[in-house]
Amino acid sequence: MGSIRVLTRRDQSEVRRVLALRPIDNVLVASRVARGGVERVTLGNDLIGYWEAGRLVSLLSDGYSLHPVGATPAALDAFAGRLEHRRCTSIVGVRDEAMGLWQRLCDQSFTQWASPRDVRDHQQVMAISDRVRVGAETGVAPVGTRHLDSYLEAAVAMYTEEVGVAPLDPQGAYRDHVAGLMMKGQAYGVVDRGRVVFKADVVAAAGRLCQVGGVWLAPELRGLGLSESLMAGVVTGCRRTYPTVTLYVNSYNLAAVRCYTAVGFTTVSECATILY
Repeated sequence: MGSIRVLTRRDQSEVRRVLALRPIDNVLVASRVARGGVERVTLGNDLIGYWEAGRLVSLLSDGYSLHPVGATPAALDAFAGRLEHRRCTSIVGVRDEAMGLWQRLCDQSFTQWASPRDVRDHQQVMAISDRVRVGAETGVAPVGTRHLDSYLEAAVAMYTEEVGVAPLDPQGAYRDHVAGLMMKGQAYGVVDRGRVVFKADVVAAAGRLCQVGGVWLAPELRGLGLSESLMAGVVTGCRRTYPTVTLYVNSYNLAAVRCYTAVGFTTVSECATILY
């Protein structure tokens, strides 16, 4: 019989061990832990651990999003019991774990959990460690903050298309988030006559790999055969620092899957997202 508790600084080595078991699947949480440790005061939310026989088996990042990591059926049962009176913006993670947590939450509180905005239950996790298979667009580069307004406009358009709601808020948190990516050199793009017409962000990085997200191309440039060389440019830039580049894509987005496959990405696992 296992037990759960909020993790503290003394558990950091165990947390890293669990995250390292599936580095590509766990890069989002690993990236946050690398920056902020494992405690709420620095991480920004609780990290819950499930223990068996004195050994950490599974994790749950319990924040605006719920993100199970290495979650066994018994761990999912325990996590769901803790979350009975909780709400969130999304549940994300490896498909079986994210869907398993959601199903358990629906079983214990149907009216609270059973009406998400969207369920994306088949998202391909893809990665590339070899050289790109197509010529890279040399104009793809980190975009400086002097183009913040245009990059933010592109980021808002991407987010709205992908998630279905605009990310803007009165406090300007999303603008600050985008500016932070740009200041760290993690916002790649192409600027044409002062306008950002293509963008892609490094949304997470841990160890020798990074995850790319927020990919967007101006509508008037779609369907012209540009996507493959643009993505190859992003991968080329990222791999100057990170030997492995990963991303995830909805399986129904066949055009994107074809693009990433042509660049040299291969599918390595499957994740899921439940949006509220």
